[in-house]
Amino acid sequence: MKKNYLFLLVSFLCLTLSAKNDGMKILDEAAKRIEKYGDVCVKFKATAFKGNEEQGRMEGQMSLQGMKYYLNTPELVTWYNGTTQWTLVPDNKEVNITNPTIEEIQSVHPYSFLSLYKNGYDIRVKDNKLRGHDVYEVHLTAKKKSMSLQEIYVDVRKSDYTLYCIRVRQGNVWNRISLETIQGGLQFSESDFTFKKEEYPDYEIIDLR
Repeated sequence: MKKNYLFLLVSFLCLTLSAKNDGMKILDEAAKRIEKYGDVCVKFKATAFKGNEEQGRMEGQMSLQGMKYYLNTPELVTWYNGTTQWTLVPDNKEVNITNPTIEEIQSVHPYSFLSLYKNGYDIRVKDNKLRGHDVYEVHLTAKKKSMSLQEIYVDVRKSDYTLYCIRVRQGNVWNRISLETIQGGLQFSESDFTFKKEEYPDYEIIDLR
């Protein structure tokens, strides 16, 4: 009986290790593809859920250079230069200045998983379909309850390792970012990620740093 238990335990550990290795390889390939893109412009749809209840949604486009981003949606416009973030709200004619936390950036930036998946997460992978394409669904689960992002799902297209969708859980809230199109090989400057006050003379500037 003990031998049977030992055999089952070893088999389970081997399967778990294999699933983690497969997931790591898939994310490594997705990361390599992203690096080849260089500066990119991404069209996306984002939705937030609390349980099964939708909390809000938006769609627009993002210009990305590493962790810097320029986010443009009908509801708001955001510039982040790697340190400072400016969020412009057209309806209120105001701009809020903040130094966002790592967790806040991770909930917005579709490539933030690149700095996460190699440490602190158990990884499982399964086959799935998304928007008519075969994808790898890579599931990351935090090893420690103290980690701010407890679960992450990364959907990667099988044919070319293109990133398709990111789902991130913070507490009991899920943020989903679906990438509709990705245009790579672009060249952005530092000014593309910095708010230009002179272009919005009638806006109130609120410094929350």
